[in-house]
Amino acid sequence: MLVVLTACEKDDQNLDTSPPGVVSNVQITPTNGGALITYDLPNDNDVFYVKASYKSTLGKAMFKVSSYYDNNIELEGYNDINEHEVKIEVYDRSNNVSEPVIERFSPLESHIELAKQNMVITPDFGGVKLVWDNVSAKTLFAYLFYTNSAGQEITEILPSSLEHEKKVVRGMDTIRKEFFVQLEDFHGNKTEIISKGEHSPLFEEEIDKSKWELVSNLSVDGNEWEGETVNLWDGVVDTKDNSDDNSYCMISRRANGGQLSYPLDIVIDMNAAVVMNRFVVWQRAFWYGNESEYFYYQNENFKAFNLYASNDLDEWILIGEYSIEDPKDTEGNVPSAAIQEAIDGHGFELEEYTQAFRYLKFSVTENFGSEEYVNISELSIFGTQDELNN
Repeated sequence: MLVVLTACEKDDQNLDTSPPGVVSNVQITPTNGGALITYDLPNDNDVFYVKASYKSTLGKAMFKVSSYYDNNIELEGYNDINEHEVKIEVYDRSNNVSEPVIERFSPLESHIELAKQNMVITPDFGGVKLVWDNVSAKTLFAYLFYTNSAGQEITEILPSSLEHEKKVVRGMDTIRKEFFVQLEDFHGNKTEIISKGEHSPLFEEEIDKSKWELVSNLSVDGNEWEGETVNLWDGVVDTKDNSDDNSYCMISRRANGGQLSYPLDIVIDMNAAVVMNRFVVWQRAFWYGNESEYFYYQNENFKAFNLYASNDLDEWILIGEYSIEDPKDTEGNVPSAAIQEAIDGHGFELEEYTQAFRYLKFSVTENFGSEEYVNISELSIFGTQDELNN
């Protein structure tokens, strides 16, 4: 016991109780909703980290730290341009703290205020489109408020961290209504609610597939086993639990010259003048021999494809290039969220809605790995349609 007590007494005598020096050459650059602090560390060998303590616009006590490897700290949480104070302290490895350095600064206008000002709302199919710039690309939440035709006050919450954002809110009638917006940052700061004008959403419908016909001389053969090319638009989505709805197009190597030679084109005459703004596609769900699991994202399902539009079957305009991401982990497991996405159908928004066209080419460019088959269950497109001008 005497030896232990003696050792403890020696450790107490060697305990570092000297505080480190202070930061020097402090420079503060105001940012949108915050500030960037740069500094020089003291010469102490045991400096551990630097801590900046401050209060946000909402009065919440906050702090940011930076290790001894860095010489900068970014502050955030402001939604004003008033003068603020920050306390900067140095901590060493014995948890000694330096004398504080007090600095003052005024942040620039916050990213949520700027986004509120530059946000533009325009009518879109079945709703409205919101476009805004977020100069700092930091997380924000855009709130859209409007009153529907039943007199209900509706609130839509749109999160984003993109520098250039575009969001479409659907499910609206075409009655003209006023739209209001408010933006909130990650720290709870909110802008005032302002009007973005009155808008009339455009009429949207699912394009009638009963008129669609296969242009067989420009299409691959999708008729193999129980599969038929025209199943792609028969209105029946394949499911795992009901073998009676096995409805899919099956493109086989055997029926197409002995190989899957991409692109694999399916050309559809929609017998209408169609303007498209979005579409949904479904994979094959049923898996013979493994009926307890979904066939989604397995080798024979389609993966990537292009869409083209035409009015004469000679000149084709590319609508877009699309792909279904492979969600499988290293052991081949598919997350439940990805399964649900496949059940609901993979939805794709067009950057801009198309000009009116009659013919659609669905051009498969990749599957999930099979060299024998490509399966596709269903395609639905949305927009408007008119009678053809013959």
